[in-house]
Amino acid sequence: MIPERINRILLWLNLVLLLIITSAVVTFLIMRSSSSGRQITDPVAMNSMEMLRTELGLNAEQYRKVLVENDRTLRTYNLVLDMMCETNVAMIEELARPESDPAVLDSLAKKIGTLNTSLRRHTSDYFVNLKAICNDDQQQKLTLIFKQMMQLEQQCETCNKIDCPRRERINNIGK
Repeated sequence: MIPERINRILLWLNLVLLLIITSAVVTFLIMRSSSSGRQITDPVAMNSMEMLRTELGLNAEQYRKVLVENDRTLRTYNLVLDMMCETNVAMIEELARPESDPAVLDSLAKKIGTLNTSLRRHTSDYFVNLKAICNDDQQQKLTLIFKQMMQLEQQCETCNKIDCPRRERINNIGK
């Protein structure tokens, strides 16, 4: 039987992986739906930065700044995601041992938590930096895009509360 502590660690690991996979799927769906309603002259699908440029109506200078910010953030994301992958593999290796060391598992769980926190901080920094580039109207549109990407409406479905007080707050974001 799996001890409760390991069970909790595995639950959090699964939630993190589910969040990453869900974010990727949502990004794909948002990009696909936003490009399907428009006439694209290039047969290659519009990338996310072009979509952002179009949706926000960014001028050339703003777009250049957004590209610089995006490149910087993507490099950071890739580093953090690589460390998360390595830590997840180390955790699975430790769990697969005949005698898993609870101290090692606890250390790995804390590292995953720290890396996840780092990812969230970089996402927040990215959003704040993009907002600083945008004017007021663009900021409002950017907030709605991030709200969609974060799937806030779907979170209400998973928190298991019938009359969740956060639902109204979520609906008011970006309005």
